[in-house]
Amino acid sequence: MQVGKRSFLFISVIFFLLGGFREGEGEEKESFYSKSNRLIVRLEHVEKMAAEGSSKVKEQSKSDGTAFFVQWADELYVVTARHVTEREYDLRAKVRIKDLRTGAIKVAFLNLPRKRWLYHPNQGDRDTRSVDVAAMKINWLEDHQVMTFLYEMAGQKEGGGNQLSLQDPEPPQPVLVFGFPSEIGFELTEQRPMGRVGIVSMVAGHKFLKMEGKYVAERACLIDIGAFPGNSGSPVINQFSLYGETQIKLLGVLIGTNPKRRYAVMEPVSRVRETLEIARKQSLEGLTFWSLTEKSPESP
Repeated sequence: MQVGKRSFLFISVIFFLLGGFREGEGEEKESFYSKSNRLIVRLEHVEKMAAEGSSKVKEQSKSDGTAFFVQWADELYVVTARHVTEREYDLRAKVRIKDLRTGAIKVAFLNLPRKRWLYHPNQGDRDTRSVDVAAMKINWLEDHQVMTFLYEMAGQKEGGGNQLSLQDPEPPQPVLVFGFPSEIGFELTEQRPMGRVGIVSMVAGHKFLKMEGKYVAERACLIDIGAFPGNSGSPVINQFSLYGETQIKLLGVLIGTNPKRRYAVMEPVSRVRETLEIARKQSLEGLTFWSLTEKSPESP
């Protein structure tokens, strides 16, 4: 089977991303894509619907967007696009987690109350949109593991594992986006993030881009990439294996897309770091966000 050059580069990226997250000594190697199912999650809510021709009511999960985990010291955060969280209902995520006692992959629901989301301090004004990043500090699920982007501030020397880039990307930085499209013309029987490849194509450093009549906050970037509704909140990462870099890096958060013209808009990673500074002040006393399910990891 022949593989085109663009396809070959994308496949190469996936194979070389295997070292993107830390693994303990002696652990069996796990593919990046397998790990991504514990790093990147679909945000959803539940709607009750009457079954056609019946009085019975059934529950159906509806997609709202994408989110991902960040670890800062021993703290765990969920990060997404702000507009994904501005709902009249709470969100949840069905997360694959690894049981550290048995090695088994299980499923847990991560419950995310709408009142717990914290936003970037730049709230916008009459002409400019707010910075489109949201974060929430959550607790860990005891004896279970998710995958995370590791964050260490500049000058920190805990292990040199920082995965939140300390510099915002500029053109023509090659990028990957992994997220959960909501409507793509076919039905998936299980939740799996979908990867797309592209480049950072335009950065101005000031207000230069309008969406729905308002400027996007300064520092926003245009990405030449295919994306879908439901990708909002997806992590934008580097294609590190092809360009001499040795580690996966978070470069930003996808916040908008125009599928017909194949471009997307990204808030850069500096906005994520600034939002985490706000979320770090949240207290977790008396709170739990997780509930184990009886579902198979392959259930939709």
